Amino acid sequence: MAVDKLYECDDFLVVNKPYDMYINSDDENEKNTVTCHIASHDSHLSTSSNPLFFIQRLDYSTSGVLCIAKNKTTAGLAGKLFEKRLTKKYYLAIVRGHPEFQVAEIRYAVGVDQTPDHGHRMSVVSKTSIAGDARPAHTRLLLLETGYYCGQPVAVVLLKPITGRRHQLRIHCHSASHTILGDYTYSDRTDTAPHRMFLHAIRLVLPLPHKPLDIQTAEPFFSDSQFSSKWKSHRVVYKYRSKEELLAACDDLDREYIVGVKYKDYRV
Repeated sequence: MAVDKLYECDDFLVVNKPYDMYINSDDENEKNTVTCHIASHDSHLSTSSNPLFFIQRLDYSTSGVLCIAKNKTTAGLAGKLFEKRLTKKYYLAIVRGHPEFQVAEIRYAVGVDQTPDHGHRMSVVSKTSIAGDARPAHTRLLLLETGYYCGQPVAVVLLKPITGRRHQLRIHCHSASHTILGDYTYSDRTDTAPHRMFLHAIRLVLPLPHKPLDIQTAEPFFSDSQFSSKWKSHRVVYKYRSKEELLAACDDLDREYIVGVKYKDYRV
């Protein structure tokens, strides 16, 4: 798969990462990486002659906006924006089931799954037992459309991680009883029919002091015939398929309260 460039300047490179691709790898024989497509295999290493600095991460199965700094100075600047939660990240996902709400606040702490053979899974942790690597986590969810995939109920949702924990969006959707379509790990290795996991980083807002970045990709799922040929719409709650419509949905998701909308609050 090609790695398309969305934006480039002297300090940053922003690409649209395909699904089922690593960001980088220490294995020189692994060619299915973003670094191999846009630079040299060792570009993620400080010893590289032309190093790149990945200021954010996307899972192997997740597609979408990936921002890369070209030097240490801008990497440090952008990194501080992420640490202070000044950036805005929006993800488009298709989840199993038809949610009974329009907006959800999911506040479950996330830690490493301690069960045997967890396979790098994360799990939600109760408030009274937060310890070790477990940390508070917060995700906002906006319902966009309900429909059916292969005759089974699914929904298109817009996700905004307020915090940034490993697998946060995936475990939060799963814990809300709406596992992401095609998520092999959090479906207990049963959701194998879809050709991909339907989670896509669709927009990143990076409020840099001199030149803020607001990078957005096109809607990725309905242009894929492997999905669209198996999809049947049921109800559109928010229009989102154009860039302008998605920006409006993001604006609503940013609001503390939306009049006339049914909320659901998940927390422990």
